Amino acid sequence: MIIAAALSWVGLSEVILTALFPVLLLGGIGAIADRLLSFDRACLNKFNVYVLLPPLLFSTLMQAHVDADSVLRVIGYLAICFTGMGLLGYGFARMRKLDGGTTSSAVLATTFFNGFNLGFPVAAFTFGDEGLKLASVLIAVNTIPHNGGSLFIAARGALTTRQTLTRLARMPMFYVLGLAVLMRLLGWSLPTPVMEPINSLGLAALPITIVCVGMELGRMRIGALDLTLAGVVALRLLVAPMLAIAAADLVGLTGLLRAVVILQASMPSAIAPIVYARVFGGNVDLLSRAAFYSTLGSMITLPFLLVYLKSSLQIP
Repeated sequence: MIIAAALSWVGLSEVILTALFPVLLLGGIGAIADRLLSFDRACLNKFNVYVLLPPLLFSTLMQAHVDADSVLRVIGYLAICFTGMGLLGYGFARMRKLDGGTTSSAVLATTFFNGFNLGFPVAAFTFGDEGLKLASVLIAVNTIPHNGGSLFIAARGALTTRQTLTRLARMPMFYVLGLAVLMRLLGWSLPTPVMEPINSLGLAALPITIVCVGMELGRMRIGALDLTLAGVVALRLLVAPMLAIAAADLVGLTGLLRAVVILQASMPSAIAPIVYARVFGGNVDLLSRAAFYSTLGSMITLPFLLVYLKSSLQIP
């Protein structure tokens, strides 16, 4: 028993050092740099979203080895995760008797995970290049529900369908996703002199993304951890991983793809819905603090999850 416990702690320490320490280091650099140099965070995030992240998604999708059956399973997996966490978040909000704006924010914080800004780098640090490529499959499937769903929930009727679609049409991820899928279906590929710069931009997105997340978290209002916030964070960090494991097994996902999508769906609360809530009158304070505390708490929960996922793959 003592030997088994020692081996578990060794595995836990290994995960923290190899997968999470790089994320903490880059995020800390971002927070400190922002404090000392007062960067234009909006400009940096815009550059990251429109210039760096689309090439990362495109290049990884073009190189990912996954069949149509697996993609359909991922779609079913996400449908279960979103529906389940959305209902749990709504039920918790009703139980706490929250107002309309706070209810929508609670649903956003529990349902939508930071699979892009945080999940991509953690998958890369944990499972290497192949893990990164498979993570792009979930991100691709998740692009429409993440942006469209969170926007609709945050708006709560403040925008018409046409206005909502206009906002979504400005997101470059949809075009990159469509182009990559079309090229894969037609069996096309880009020449090396074109693909190499795209790959280089994509690789640059990984550290820059974490730096930008660190900047955002460094400026968030922390505040007290009240019962409502604690419940939202618990749903995101403790319940979501269990639902993700059950959903992955239910739809028949296996191997590295199973591990990667479970990891992605177990990430802390997404940051993007904060912007939508700020525009449409949601509880920005709850969303900001949920993002902060769930990201902080994920440094405790993710190592245990990663040990489980690696053991399921028999990775030392």
